[in-house]
Amino acid sequence: FVNQPRSARPAARGKQPQRNGATSRIITPKILGGEEVLVEQSSDPRVALMEWMRREDNPYFARAFVNRVWANYFGTGIVEPPDDQNLANPPSNAELLAYLADQFVAHNFDMKWLHREITGSRTYQLSWKTNDTNRNDSRNFSHATPRRMPAEVAYDALVQATAGTDELATLLASPDSRSIGPAAAMRNARNRYALTTFGKPARATNCDCERSNDPSLLQTVFLRNDGEVLAMIDRSTGWLQEASKQAKTTPAKSADNARGAKQGDSKREAEIANLEQRIKRLRAAGKKEAVQTLQRELARLRGSSGQNRPQARPASVQVAKEELSGDPRRLIRQAYLRTVSRPPTSEELANAQKYLRESTTPVNGARDLLWALLNTKEFIVNH
Repeated sequence: FVNQPRSARPAARGKQPQRNGATSRIITPKILGGEEVLVEQSSDPRVALMEWMRREDNPYFARAFVNRVWANYFGTGIVEPPDDQNLANPPSNAELLAYLADQFVAHNFDMKWLHREITGSRTYQLSWKTNDTNRNDSRNFSHATPRRMPAEVAYDALVQATAGTDELATLLASPDSRSIGPAAAMRNARNRYALTTFGKPARATNCDCERSNDPSLLQTVFLRNDGEVLAMIDRSTGWLQEASKQAKTTPAKSADNARGAKQGDSKREAEIANLEQRIKRLRAAGKKEAVQTLQRELARLRGSSGQNRPQARPASVQVAKEELSGDPRRLIRQAYLRTVSRPPTSEELANAQKYLRESTTPVNGARDLLWALLNTKEFIVNH
């Protein structure tokens, strides 16, 4: 049932309605501990805020900023958690935090300097492999900590690893076409499902704590047989098609591609049906705001399941067994450099060459090799 609204009581005769302490004074914005900001005298009121944050007598901004950048690189902040900047939560290395904060201010808050200083350090370049002295260390940054890449970075890595030369050059030239780019939130959400799978939050609140970088079974299933991933490998502008043109063959699409595409579509259809049922119940209950929120989510899902998602090619004709024009080792090396950013070891090269010889064509073998590399921990984990 719905509670009936109470009727307003008429004010007693001769009594003025109470205003709960309200006055006619216009409230103007004021910096914490500072003076009022006359917004009408500034083209951008954020300038006053930034000037206050960058003042010499405010050490907290620089400390919080460098600590968050450090946490993004190492997975753990010098002050952990990064948002808990209070005296009861001391830094694990006070001298390091003081050095970075002081030099950040000395370099006029130059973010490029900060990133160069961190990535050029020996600490950042340490291996993830441990020894007897640092095996249990989790606070002193004595070794790298393997962790899964953020959702946007993981999706962009998939796109770049499977892209052809021309498409890759476009992706590297400008961040606008990437999921991590500044305009990503305003573009059509064709990759919404993939980003959600890898932990991108819905931004229901203005807090980064919604994000999850923890691995899950759904992420493994997505990389193995989701139609979107398999369509990326087979797309007309992709690296595999580029290699097949050089070899003058057509890579035969495996049955897993078609099966994976159907599984991906059926999964989205189930989510769409579930959302439609929830919208119907909420509309009957008169909850307009909740209905609008779910309708936006439904529109995004429908966009990711339709024509905006990369489409797999139709099944190709039977191909003849042909050899690549050139050394197959070049193809193997390219696959490794695209995915794990290193050349193959001697053992990996020998195994890959053997697999390519036993495949219908070397290009079809390269397709399976690329798929296998995309499913390794080395590809998806920042180590």
